[in-house]
Amino acid sequence: MARPLILAIATVATALGTARAKPAASARDRVTIPAGVFTQGSTKGEEDERPARKVTVKAFAIDRTEVTRGDYAACVTAHRCKAVSAANSAAAAAGEDADKLLVTGVDWNDAQAYCRFAGGRLPTEAEWEKAARGTDGREYPWGDDADCARGNWGNFEGEGPCAENNPGRPVAVGRYATGASPYGVLDLGGNVWEWVADKYDEDPKRRVVRGGSCCSYFVGPRSANRNAWAPEHRDGDLGFRCASAVSGGGK
Repeated sequence: MARPLILAIATVATALGTARAKPAASARDRVTIPAGVFTQGSTKGEEDERPARKVTVKAFAIDRTEVTRGDYAACVTAHRCKAVSAANSAAAAAGEDADKLLVTGVDWNDAQAYCRFAGGRLPTEAEWEKAARGTDGREYPWGDDADCARGNWGNFEGEGPCAENNPGRPVAVGRYATGASPYGVLDLGGNVWEWVADKYDEDPKRRVVRGGSCCSYFVGPRSANRNAWAPEHRDGDLGFRCASAVSGGGK
């Protein structure tokens, strides 16, 4: 008579063991960015990028790619994130794995909630920009020259400088490997705008986004470029990635 109970206990134990064996959300691939000085801002862009100045950041870690639909779905399943409306999600092309598409249509608070779930936070503007351009003051994550082959940018409804090269919609993360930053972080130029932690010039009604997007052909994906929206804003070319502190990060 005890055997069914033993089997039931064993089944529950196996299920729990399987659940515990799954990687934690905080196990996402994050790249460590060393502490030190870099040039933030630019004299070549808009007024809100100026002045170019030397800024020191502590060491931190940042997601190698933007957060995907699959990542975000785990947070929704855990009841830690709100589901995203399909109307604001990027469409998948035929044969494309939707879970590998970056999650879009998230507002600033959605992004914050996911990053907490994933053991992190949104990066600051300074952190995001250092991860994108390193210490040599380059204009783009890959160097000083615009290049349609190195990032998903420059096409909106078949118009723009990259209309013949890029699809005009967000694509799966990591596709543009040659567009990696000096630290190996991907998709910091194009694909989607990315929420960061900061208020826009201390304006509580707007939060900064970085990186340009697939579909803003009039705004190139320069690493110093800034834009801002209300925290409640959602869009099909707006996503995010997370960051976290590094033990003994230094000055």
